[in-house]
Amino acid sequence: MDEAIENQFCESEIIITKVPLNRNKNIYLLRAFFIENNKKYLKSSAILINNVLFASTFADTALFFEELNLFEQGNEQNTYFEMVKHQKNINLKLKIKDIKIFISKSEARAMYKIYNLSFVGYSLTRLLEDEYQFTPQNLAKFLLEED
Repeated sequence: MDEAIENQFCESEIIITKVPLNRNKNIYLLRAFFIENNKKYLKSSAILINNVLFASTFADTALFFEELNLFEQGNEQNTYFEMVKHQKNINLKLKIKDIKIFISKSEARAMYKIYNLSFVGYSLTRLLEDEYQFTPQNLAKFLLEED
C-alpha cells in the first residue's frame, strides 16, 4: 500500500488516495478521507479504470465489489460485470464500451480482499452522514497532482 501513501491529493481537508487493485489492468480504488483528532474518517470511495471514473459513490463501489464477490452467481442484472467464457474459462467482463477487460476468479477474489482490507483503521461514521462527491473536476485535479 506504499503507492496509496505516495499518491495523495488534498482538497482542503479531504485527502484522496489511489489504491491499486490490479495494476496490469489499471483498476484502482479511490478513497476520500479526512483526519480529525488523529482519527481517519472515510468520506467516500470510487473505482477508477484507465483513468475513467467507473463507480463514483460509496454505494456504487460496494455494488462493484459485491458483484466481484458473487463471481459465479452473476446474472444479466449485474451493473458492472457480465459473465463470459474467455479462452475456455468463465470470467467477468467489465461493462465498459470499447474496452475489453476480463477478470479471472483469482483476480476478483484478490480485489475483493484488498477492498475489505482498505477499511482497516478508518471510521465510517462520517461517510454515512455526509458522503464526499467525486466529480470530473476533483478527479482531474487528483490525476494532475499525481503526475
